Amino acid sequence: MDRPGLINKVKIKLDEFTPEGVGFPFEDYIDPILDESGREILKGSPLHLLTPTAIPTAEVIYDRNKAYIPMPSDYVKLYEIKYPLWEKSVRRTISPEDPLYKIQENEYTKGGYSRPSVAIVQTSVNGGAVTKYFECSKVVNEGGAITPIALYVKSDAPENLNDFFSDAITWLCASKLLGIMGYIDKAKLALEQFSNSLMSLAST
Repeated sequence: MDRPGLINKVKIKLDEFTPEGVGFPFEDYIDPILDESGREILKGSPLHLLTPTAIPTAEVIYDRNKAYIPMPSDYVKLYEIKYPLWEKSVRRTISPEDPLYKIQENEYTKGGYSRPSVAIVQTSVNGGAVTKYFECSKVVNEGGAITPIALYVKSDAPENLNDFFSDAITWLCASKLLGIMGYIDKAKLALEQFSNSLMSLAST
């Protein structure tokens, strides 16, 4: 759905919850909150509802049985990474603070090919610039070409998302706006409508 259509749906939902004749500076708030709502939809939706984008792997760095894939600037969340020899794909990232990360760092408890992991780290590899990477273990580069499956969910404008998200996005946006305007109870009701809409999509 195009942006004017989404904005109109938000206004219709707001009209359902606000007293008749009460006006608000819609245009000052709807655009940024619509973008925020779209991003939250991308972060919270099941992967099977989302369209993945390939992660560029031309600048992968291999170091100490790990692969470091530079993170795209428009990254929202991981869709899938799988290297040859890995027994399964990884669809969830961890951080260096995660107990699973510490397990992978320990020589005696790391999972190897049977339990690979992907962590988001901000570091310098081999003396390069400090940047964000997907740190993948275990990956051994023996001089040949290694081509992983590498996909992510990228940030995008709400009007570029699948049309079936339009109801959930506009309910979430309406809920946030009602909260800003001080209609806390009505904001909760709109949030329930958002949750119901998203649950309905997730079950398809």
